[in-house]
Amino acid sequence: MFGDSRVRRGTLLIAAAVGLLVGLCLWFARGLPDFRENLLLNMAPELVTTLVTLLVIQPVLTRLEEERVREHLRLDYPSFCDKVAQTGDIVCVLDTFSYLLSGATAMRFAEAARSAIRRGATVRILLLDPDSLAARQRSHELSADVRREVMRNLRELRHLEARLPQDQRERLQVRVYAAAPSIQLYRCGERMMVSFYPVDRLSGEGQQLEVRVTTPLGSFVSERFAELWSRSRTVNEVLTRQVQFVDPNGGEAGEVMWLEYIDDDGACFFSDSRLVLELARHRDRPVSVRLDGDAGQEHELALIADDEGDLLARLRAGFTEKYGVDAEVFVRLESGPRAMIETTSAATDE
Repeated sequence: MFGDSRVRRGTLLIAAAVGLLVGLCLWFARGLPDFRENLLLNMAPELVTTLVTLLVIQPVLTRLEEERVREHLRLDYPSFCDKVAQTGDIVCVLDTFSYLLSGATAMRFAEAARSAIRRGATVRILLLDPDSLAARQRSHELSADVRREVMRNLRELRHLEARLPQDQRERLQVRVYAAAPSIQLYRCGERMMVSFYPVDRLSGEGQQLEVRVTTPLGSFVSERFAELWSRSRTVNEVLTRQVQFVDPNGGEAGEVMWLEYIDDDGACFFSDSRLVLELARHRDRPVSVRLDGDAGQEHELALIADDEGDLLARLRAGFTEKYGVDAEVFVRLESGPRAMIETTSAATDE
């Protein structure tokens, strides 16, 4: 799968040279007595042997070679990108995070993925959930910030999706899993590179096993990928939350908005101009929203004041780390209508 095409060209050149040499020998031997009879007598068994080799023996040997497990010292990202660019089949990546997506080969992979998708391929990428306990544990093992690297991968993949035509975006599928990572998978078509996570280094830097998907190891890894995929969540659930304005008169929820957010000490904060504009329009009354489609609870919006300097600093740093862009203004979601809180407080005072 990840071999050098120069080997095949060398084989063709050798075959052409041998064919030319045989042709010259026949040309010079054509004047010998009984040349035609001797030629046919000698070629008949050779032809039968060649046919048996090509039709019976060679397919068996080819199949055995394809089923053989090949070992590689490390994962070759450029070679994988080349294979992705040429395929119209399935492409799968299973990793905690990958420098294929946001490292030196990021642009090369993006081009390869777009080429594969244009050919009809489906690209499925499964990364470790940045908010999971498994991500924190893996960070400890690597002495690296796994959450930050996963977020960087997700941002690059969002940019890749945005550059795809609308009718092709469904072929780029990205999800995150929360289970403890155990297997790394890079699949292109019927062959895949498999590795197991070492404790003190990235899996891509360790030994890789190249196998076909039909082998026992390939089947096991494919089943593991399918299992994690079925229990994963989408990138929208990681990077955004669903928010709807609530009509103060009829209580009807408005259009769904997927907004970028930050969690801080159990509270949810947004930095979105639509929320700020709604607060500015309705200074005389509370602005309520519904979160994640939950009709049983409404939240009021409250603008974070400049005098909350420590909180603003944390929110700005967290937003930049998560989304790679700066934000200045934040809105807090407060549970329960403000009037209910004030009424409850007044009753307590009495």
